[in-house]
Amino acid sequence: MNRRLLIIDPATRQWRLETLRVETLDQDPREDYFVLSGETLCQYLLRRDPGALVIARGPLPFLSGNKASVGYVSPLTGLPHYSFVGGRAAAQLLNLGIDAICFRANLQVSKSANLQIIESSSQRVSESANQRISELASPCVVVRGRAPGIAVEFRDASELPGGQRSAFYWLVEQELGGDRYAGSVFTVGEGARLGYRSANLAVEAIYHAGRGGAGAVFARFASALVLRGEPMEPAEFFAGVSPLPLEARTGRQRSAGMGEFARNPNAAIAPLVDKYCARLSGRTGGTVAKMLTTGAASDGRNTLPAHNARQMGSQVAGLGGPRLLKALRQGQTGCHWCQVDCRHYHWVEVDYAPGGRDMFLDDFEPTYAVFAMLGLAPAAATLQARLDLRAEVDRRLILPIEQMGCDVLNVGLGLAALFEGVENGYVPTGDVPDFLASLPPCPSGASPPAGGIGASHPPGGTEEGDEASHPLGRIEQKPETSPPAGGTEGGHEGRRRLEVAVQAVEMLRTTQASTYPALRAIGDGPQALAKMYPAMKDLVFTGGRGTLGNAGHANALWTFLMPFSRFFGHYVGQLYKIDEELPPPGSDEAAYRACFERVVGRMLQKEFFWVLCNALSMCAFTFVIFSQDGEGERLSEDGGYPSGTLLVRILRHYGIHTTRADVEWFAQAFWAQSIDLKRQFGWRPPSATDFPRRVYEALALALDRPVEELQALMEMLIEEWKRQAGEVMRRFGYEVTW
Repeated sequence: MNRRLLIIDPATRQWRLETLRVETLDQDPREDYFVLSGETLCQYLLRRDPGALVIARGPLPFLSGNKASVGYVSPLTGLPHYSFVGGRAAAQLLNLGIDAICFRANLQVSKSANLQIIESSSQRVSESANQRISELASPCVVVRGRAPGIAVEFRDASELPGGQRSAFYWLVEQELGGDRYAGSVFTVGEGARLGYRSANLAVEAIYHAGRGGAGAVFARFASALVLRGEPMEPAEFFAGVSPLPLEARTGRQRSAGMGEFARNPNAAIAPLVDKYCARLSGRTGGTVAKMLTTGAASDGRNTLPAHNARQMGSQVAGLGGPRLLKALRQGQTGCHWCQVDCRHYHWVEVDYAPGGRDMFLDDFEPTYAVFAMLGLAPAAATLQARLDLRAEVDRRLILPIEQMGCDVLNVGLGLAALFEGVENGYVPTGDVPDFLASLPPCPSGASPPAGGIGASHPPGGTEEGDEASHPLGRIEQKPETSPPAGGTEGGHEGRRRLEVAVQAVEMLRTTQASTYPALRAIGDGPQALAKMYPAMKDLVFTGGRGTLGNAGHANALWTFLMPFSRFFGHYVGQLYKIDEELPPPGSDEAAYRACFERVVGRMLQKEFFWVLCNALSMCAFTFVIFSQDGEGERLSEDGGYPSGTLLVRILRHYGIHTTRADVEWFAQAFWAQSIDLKRQFGWRPPSATDFPRRVYEALALALDRPVEELQALMEMLIEEWKRQAGEVMRRFGYEVTW
């Protein structure tokens, strides 16, 4: 089995093609790369060149859920990181006749947890947010044709707009003849050019390789990337491929194509996709619906962090409610080849796109990070007030963050932490601009304006509507009682915080931010604030030193074990979905140890399953169809089939002949080698005291347990992880001393 690579060195304007033969890789005998695609191909190439950035596709084209994998050493964590991004990138890699593009490093990256990014010429700071990037050495790279007859051009990027979304539309016009579907476009924004480590890499403007700082790494090599291959149809791809091993084929089967499967690969999985993905594709579905279920729970057990995780539940939980989503949404889209169309959008007026409007998604993560964590609130408890707030924040805050091209989770959580740090006097006034220094303190000291550190949810007016079971999600056009002048309780403070956030992001888009160290730190993620201001160590909502901002789940102690995954990623093992309950208060140690043994066992099983998803460069939303009962924990049991699992049968249609046992072996082996690779880069398992106290304070609100008890339980949970993880590591020949 061969893998075809395009190696690009923009610094010298040179490129070449390379073939890797999977069976004869130069590798440690303990390592297992399966079919060498997706995350596994990225990891192999990063081992060869830690300073590279790799964009790889999976081996299952034309199937729903295909994504591109982006591998790099994260400037935020100093560890290998893998981002999975949708759009048309995977399809265009196929059309180009290659499995991956590898940008060759023009600087050395050390294997150290204290990694510092060496500023190259492509990271020089521009003079203003509106300045063209003529001063940058990084070209716009355009790849066309079909390998081996491929063409790579290094274009002058002096006319490329600075904004990430603006750059996309400009390139569509210049390189794709105005047809956004004719290729795939990768862009960075102002943040990458300003040297922000949280800068992301956008594909087709709306899909992001985001959490680990992919844009900061990409900007060392290029200002943008355009892929435009020669379209490949299924019949061409499947020609000569057989679901039978070569030794089992006879005469006609040796030359026969795939027949029915080749004509429509998705037909084989359509019933399961419909069954398990309907919650995402429905008119009121998608991830944003979690705002309502976690932020305005009918039983009052809210787990949505708000106001920098000082409270659970939010006045903006209704942004995930059915009536608002029906009123807001104007269409849905999805990745190339995918039948789910899980990305729901609405239009926002802009001045850079054809027709004066651009497509905005309503995903959970940006809604949680910007609306809930910053403590924003609608002017009234009505549907129209929520729609007005959504429109204003999209236009004035989220659009500038998108143009800046930085991870919205890190920006939102960073601003929320900075606000609290300023309110409590942890940040010198000279380190922030005047508009931020004058941010008024919360009415009750460290507590947020609405609710407080001990509140399970903020107070708010009751409303009528189809969310009647959710006290904060109920919506009506007219509240039962008029809100205070200026809006709902917390509305005045919410307005003030919005204005400050808008000004902060506006300044972050320019070199002016470097004048104010605390504001500039936001560009490097919330953990940068803790490093700069030790007093803020315990109020940032991260996983501690060398980690990223936490996604919006405070439902369980083990949800925060993300630093123990192969890389710090929210969906690496979907830990928040482990539905185990802590033993009741007063339980003995044996009960807790038994609970944690089950939890860690399930955590590892989930990670082993999701290794397969990432190795095949597939989407987490659709890959659940290959798991038992769609739970994303272990491969499905398909009685009556020799292979024993749907995934193995699908792989055979692509000429990949394996068994369930081999697939499960690979999953565990690759997990072990990935943890070992983290260790080579300096990672060690954190202790419970390494987590910011804010994590335990948030859990205390959600679980009604004392902070000190939760911290002690976390240490016990970590010890169990070390025990079980160590067993897996030793099973594959890695000697570990945690």
